[in-house]
Amino acid sequence: MAYYVPVSLFDVLELFNSSAPARSNPKLVGNLKTVLRKYILPNYGLSPLSLKQEECLVASLKSLKFRDFKNVEFYLLKTATSVSKGTLANYKSVLSRFLSWAQDQAWYHDAAGTYDGQLAPRLRTDYSLKRARRGKGRPRAANPHSLKAHELNSTLVKQIEQFHNFLTAPEIPKRQDRPLREVTYKSYELSIRLFGGWLHKVQDLPLDEIRLEMMADRDWLDDFIAWGINERKNSYGWAIVTSAAALNVAKWQHYKRSKQAKYRDIEEIEDIRALMIQISHKREREPKRTISKEVLAEKLITLEQCIEVVNYLRKCCAPQLSRLIRGEGKRNVAGGKRSDLAIMQSWQRYLLIAILTYCPIRQRELRELEIGRTLFREEDGYVVRLSPEDHKTGSKTGKEREFALPSHLTADLDEWINVWRPKATKAHQLVFFQISPQLPENLGSPYLGTRISELVTRTMYKVTGVLYGEPKRTSPHDFRRIAITWQRKHGSRDQDEALAEMMGHSVREADRTYSQLTSRERTEKAQNWWKAQSS
Repeated sequence: MAYYVPVSLFDVLELFNSSAPARSNPKLVGNLKTVLRKYILPNYGLSPLSLKQEECLVASLKSLKFRDFKNVEFYLLKTATSVSKGTLANYKSVLSRFLSWAQDQAWYHDAAGTYDGQLAPRLRTDYSLKRARRGKGRPRAANPHSLKAHELNSTLVKQIEQFHNFLTAPEIPKRQDRPLREVTYKSYELSIRLFGGWLHKVQDLPLDEIRLEMMADRDWLDDFIAWGINERKNSYGWAIVTSAAALNVAKWQHYKRSKQAKYRDIEEIEDIRALMIQISHKREREPKRTISKEVLAEKLITLEQCIEVVNYLRKCCAPQLSRLIRGEGKRNVAGGKRSDLAIMQSWQRYLLIAILTYCPIRQRELRELEIGRTLFREEDGYVVRLSPEDHKTGSKTGKEREFALPSHLTADLDEWINVWRPKATKAHQLVFFQISPQLPENLGSPYLGTRISELVTRTMYKVTGVLYGEPKRTSPHDFRRIAITWQRKHGSRDQDEALAEMMGHSVREADRTYSQLTSRERTEKAQNWWKAQSS
């Protein structure tokens, strides 16, 4: 799978021959060749008599570059003066269908040499991730067990409020851990609600009897985790998050009576820690379902293809339309000006994919990128500075992260921040925000949760479909796999630690989780290992 740009008119005709219009009308390509042979190619100095022979026609088509294939409708009208009006109309229709199809292809501006920064390539596509994924995966309504807000009894509501304050408040007397980020707490609350729903809907416990401390009870907890794995087909990764929530419930319940560091004197806490160790060992042996060969085949592309996608999205930022648009009785002239909202949307999609391609940070870090707080403009370009609270591992390591964005993105980031971003009214300094022509009331609102990840995946699905005819649902997390795999295969191993630092994890985690090298690729450098290196 590669982004192919045809060079000759023959190359374009070969692609057209396998297109949907040609498949639906078997006579279309034959009629097109007749038009070219009789009325178009002679205008390029080719002999009409020689063009009657198929070999000469093919040779002529191969010799004519597509970028030189211009003014063809004028040539048809000028040359076909002796044919009837009906025949001429048919010829014009055949030629028009061919040209319209070509203009609708991702490679058109590259092949025709018309891209000048003013005309955008095709922006609309039939590739829809939502439609393709319909009926696949687990729908949100497939998990009816979690307690809803109205099902929480008054005691449990108060306990959850106290639990939230215990975990997130800057200072709690006798609490031994650092405060948690809100996003981490939310994951624990989801586990608590699911546990409570299981107590009520599976264990038949009345709602008014459910208490938060029940999650720290090993008997209840063990049964809940076994149910999640056996009945719900959850992973041991899910079990680790669940037991971590239970561990924090136990800390909330017993922290005031602890006298030793890390609550080592609290038996209930130690019991849950022992459970987490057992689960971690099982997780190491568990197949990673999310990176099966089938799943990866639907998601991953090469780094070279990522760069091609970035270049295509940059062209989509152009201010004018590239072709005639017909619909609802309206007809816009070629080169019609695009709306500011459409251009803003293109700029944001381009920059999101570009940053992920060259700096595959986590989607949360991208979502929370903020001018003057985590993103800074320096003389040589843009720098990202993340405090321990701004990245996933910071709460454990207490370390900051700092890295520069690629210098070749500086001018485009300048244009986005200084020209296009100010066109949206907003009460924040976030670099990226919601832009949707379908929901204009949300313009400028921050992205929440996984919304920015969904935007990236939808964009990648559409553009890879346009460029390669095989759409890939590449997520922000997949860019980490793509980067590590390429660097391990082609890059310098001296960069292992630096790349891991930029991405916010260890070298070991990069090799264990993100590298997708096959066993054959990993062993290639072992060839002729017994031979001494030449000096």
